[in-house]
Amino acid sequence: MLFDCPCKTGRLQVDETTVQVMAPFKRLMWSIPRETVMKITQQKGLLMVDLTIHTTQNSFSVQMLNKPNAEKFLTLFPEIQAGVQQRQQPRGKEWYYDPTRLTYVASYTKEKEAQKELEAAAQHGWMPQGTAGTAGHINVGRTMTKFVLTGGIGLMTGASRSKDKITLTFVRTSEWVAQHGK
Repeated sequence: MLFDCPCKTGRLQVDETTVQVMAPFKRLMWSIPRETVMKITQQKGLLMVDLTIHTTQNSFSVQMLNKPNAEKFLTLFPEIQAGVQQRQQPRGKEWYYDPTRLTYVASYTKEKEAQKELEAAAQHGWMPQGTAGTAGHINVGRTMTKFVLTGGIGLMTGASRSKDKITLTFVRTSEWVAQHGK
């Protein structure tokens, strides 16, 4: 056991792989793997500190630690400055997590989708290098069907068009390249 101290609901304990709170009579309140801890926030009182441990899945509360014990606990997570810095999110399936990729070309039919992915990519060392827009084309088959079914009146409401397409070319930022030695 690397750390063991009293808290409001029992004992806060930390070992090499786990953070947990044990209630009296060795009843487990909650337990989480250490590597899932993303952020730790503090709420300081006059004598006591309440901690919230944020993980990739949920948040866990530890109440009424004395200040020296709270400081000792925080030293077990040197890469996380309480409430200030967060660990990077675990790698997902999205293209912008791939550390071997230096360029990526994506096409979108919805502007909101493009904006959402652009913002997510920027958080992981990507920037747009080029943008291209392609106007949708007139679908002759659908337009002719509309003409036949409506006796020509359907053309007054407009031809059948496919959606416009936005193409973005992403490249790694120079800062990301420098940090990762690519």
